[in-house]
Amino acid sequence: MGVGAALYSGSKCYFFDGKRYIRVTRGDTGPGTVDSGYPAPITNWAWPAGFGVRGIDAALYSGSKTYFFEGDRYIRVTRGDTGPGTVDAGYPAPISNWAWPAGFGVSGIDAALYSGSKTYFFDGDRYIRVTRSDTGPGTVDSGYPAPISNWNWPAGFGEHGIDAALYSGSKTYFFDGNRYIRVTRGDTGPGTVDAGYPADIANWNWPSDFARGERVGLSFKSLLPVDATITSFIKRQFTEIRRLYVKSGLDCRFGSTEDLSGDASLQPLLALDVGTCTLGNPTAEHNLLFANRNGVPADELVVYIVQTLVGGGGNLLGCATHPAGEPGAAIVQSNALWLTAHEIGHVLGLFHVTTSSDNLMFPNVGWTNLPPDLSDSEKATMIGSALSVPS
Repeated sequence: MGVGAALYSGSKCYFFDGKRYIRVTRGDTGPGTVDSGYPAPITNWAWPAGFGVRGIDAALYSGSKTYFFEGDRYIRVTRGDTGPGTVDAGYPAPISNWAWPAGFGVSGIDAALYSGSKTYFFDGDRYIRVTRSDTGPGTVDSGYPAPISNWNWPAGFGEHGIDAALYSGSKTYFFDGNRYIRVTRGDTGPGTVDAGYPADIANWNWPSDFARGERVGLSFKSLLPVDATITSFIKRQFTEIRRLYVKSGLDCRFGSTEDLSGDASLQPLLALDVGTCTLGNPTAEHNLLFANRNGVPADELVVYIVQTLVGGGGNLLGCATHPAGEPGAAIVQSNALWLTAHEIGHVLGLFHVTTSSDNLMFPNVGWTNLPPDLSDSEKATMIGSALSVPS
């Protein structure tokens, strides 16, 4: 599955996996040794109530300070190499305080990297480089955001985003699912990927159940022309499901995108009849649309983008009803960042939760306390799905 965040901390390194973390004693290279007593619960950090209780997105070493990021909030902590330290007054604070370029990191980031005189932040398939000191947002360097492809990583690695980044003296480590790379570099520039990488995350010799989980594959097919708008929509939907699901023990992997708008026989399905939109009861139009899997493996999921959904009580943005053996969901383009995550949750066995608008499975897009949560039992259900395979 992979790690959710990594933190350089002088003589120690910390790795975060959902509600747990480990502390490792190591040098610039090699896995080092997991300290006694780990994994430990993330609650040991004694962060403010509600912050990071189910995991964090990123951690940043910053000299005398450490920053932790969860969704659209962050905290600043004064600490040494070990121990939780003390959360500075005024935190959690909104991530907008960093004053990043419009559209970057609005709902959160995937990773943060200390790099001497520079700091790097990663959001999906883009990143920024910032000149800053131990505290404060600093200044985003000219020319950013830039595409993550600028790092020249091996084919297929980090193409759609990374899970964590770790400063390690003369080396930098990047993590993507159950793989990682080691890079030799200075404060700036992509550096050079060391020979023998990507490698399996198992090389770190972490406890057997740490950062190991299940994987689910996800492809997108659109009845609308895949122009810049739809491409941006797909990228954001995938970034958010990937970021949220990794905290649940699921590594969401991107399959492919296909433009079906040129198929005249499918155009009548732009206004897709979903009937009652109940699992196990696909309509004739479901059957027609979902037959277009075109090379997607049987155990992977497809999200179909249509113009409107007809039925199900009206005003639907998504419907997870699908024919047997053709798992997936249909959605419409919207501003609901976790729409795909919600519908794929249904496909993986989750039901609506009407008692809490903080929960991903709340039956509309009016989530509160973002990002939305998943309970431990819901995580177990998704991991136990036949569509989740060993990572």
